[in-house]
Amino acid sequence: MEDQLHALLSTYSMRLMKTLSKENSLQSLVELGTEMLGNPLTVTDIVTKVIAQTATTHVTDDPVWNTLNSEKYFDFETFSYYAKNRLGEETEKHDKPFYWSDPYCKYRRLMNKITIGGKTLATIAVCAHNRDFKKEDEAILSLLCDAFAIELQKDKYYQFSQGLLHQGFLQDLIDGKYTDERLIIERMKVLNLNFKSKFFVISLDTQYFNTTSATLPYMRDTVESKLVNAKAVIYNNNVVILASCENEMHFLEIQLNSLKEILKKNNMQVGVSRSFTHITEVKDHYLESVEAIRLGNILNKEHYFYRYENYILYDLISNYSRTDKCRRLIHHALIKLIEYDKENGTDYVQSLYNYIYYFKNIKDSAEALNIHRNTMFHRVEKIERLLNVDLNDTDVVFQLYLSYKILEYCKNSAT
Repeated sequence: MEDQLHALLSTYSMRLMKTLSKENSLQSLVELGTEMLGNPLTVTDIVTKVIAQTATTHVTDDPVWNTLNSEKYFDFETFSYYAKNRLGEETEKHDKPFYWSDPYCKYRRLMNKITIGGKTLATIAVCAHNRDFKKEDEAILSLLCDAFAIELQKDKYYQFSQGLLHQGFLQDLIDGKYTDERLIIERMKVLNLNFKSKFFVISLDTQYFNTTSATLPYMRDTVESKLVNAKAVIYNNNVVILASCENEMHFLEIQLNSLKEILKKNNMQVGVSRSFTHITEVKDHYLESVEAIRLGNILNKEHYFYRYENYILYDLISNYSRTDKCRRLIHHALIKLIEYDKENGTDYVQSLYNYIYYFKNIKDSAEALNIHRNTMFHRVEKIERLLNVDLNDTDVVFQLYLSYKILEYCKNSAT
């Protein structure tokens, strides 16, 4: 019997070696493992995200398998159950395959950890759906785990050093793969990630990145080390940071300022989202940070640091302008004032803008234009009479301000 097992393992070892010699052999290993064990299997990372699983099975009546098959994660209830019942600790303490049963699994599991350099990085779970387990399955699974350890070290997607275990988790947040905030919090506990109550997403664009002085991993590690309660990831060949704080102003004025010099030196363009409190909103605010860079390049090319909250109105305008209707929103009074300036050599358009921009403060408006406050006062009176508008009407003032922003956006986007 022992000789038969030895021969069987030798045969499987040869087949595994041939599979490992191929490119992108992760899924091939899963299918070979399914054949060797006579049952479907899943490979999950330490936050129970599916890395790979048997592609085609007839398992339809096992709740855990069905969830992993469709969602690629445990749901919150299942994850919490396993956390409370210390499945992770149970996996960690076994150096050999072990059996597991629970109320959520209809079929018994044979499980084993995958380790690299003495660190547990993933788990294989074999589901006894097609047949009950045999004694030799334990040896086969041990062999299979060694093969997966080799393959996962080849796979560029997985960065397995202890300090970078959060990378895949952050990528999934940015991709919007999590919708249950409780599940996110549970996974953060597993990864030992600690964040404060307010979040920002910061994108570092590499379009003009100076690759002669630094690398992307270096930039990722540098910004992560300089920001408190923040984690960074390389995403779409850019660096994306999930930062958190309690004091929003302190974060924006102190912490982010500490990064500006090194980012400027390396020609990194920076987009900062608005703050938010629900971590399920990471994807939306990541898109804000990217949009801030896009709009900043249109409207303030000489800058490199862009906060989305300064471009919200332009974001609205840019989306509407794609329908070629944007110019229709410009207030007729502003068009009339532009024509008047052209005909009379005046500069009432700029005077009105300053008056609106400084919240109708005559003194501040005059100082910005470097004119006397009385001159500014008379200009405002003249503009109101000329346009026949009431600048005490909030709606009118807003429409005029929006019109200025539309003109600014259209002018810059055309160049």
